[in-house]
Amino acid sequence: MNNQQNPHDPLVERVLVSFDLAAEHHVSQCEPCQAERERLEDALRQFGTANREYAMRPERFWEQQAARIRANRHQSQSRARKLALLAPVMATFLCAGVLLLQHAPRVSPEAESIPAMQTDSDHELLLAVERAVESDTPQALAPIAWVEEEENGSMATLPVRSKQKESRSHEN
Repeated sequence: MNNQQNPHDPLVERVLVSFDLAAEHHVSQCEPCQAERERLEDALRQFGTANREYAMRPERFWEQQAARIRANRHQSQSRARKLALLAPVMATFLCAGVLLLQHAPRVSPEAESIPAMQTDSDHELLLAVERAVESDTPQALAPIAWVEEEENGSMATLPVRSKQKESRSHEN
């Protein structure tokens, strides 16, 4: 119960709602309860008067209200028709999406957790490190080393060819 509520309020309500002789006797003897009763009766009278005024509105008001109701109903029906047209289209897109996902290539869970770009760059870096470790030549001198390897490789193959020619000529 609210601390600011008057202890006499329940008695006034019982008088207004039903015929309680004990409450009626109390209200007739208590001036604050009489004032509260008059205030409530006045509020109820004003409420009744306002409702009668709302009910007695001109015919034009009721026609406008009916027109607004019909317009709202028409809008809701047109929305329902649009939804009915869009539902099969959306269902078709959904089915197509499901079918595409079913035929999509499967990726292992480990591959899904590592981004592709990171995997590629990490692999390239690892290969570059392996090449650098395997070669005795610094990277800055690598083009000169290739030229030298080609020259050495061609000279190394020349003596082999000449030896083969010499061995063939001795056989004859």
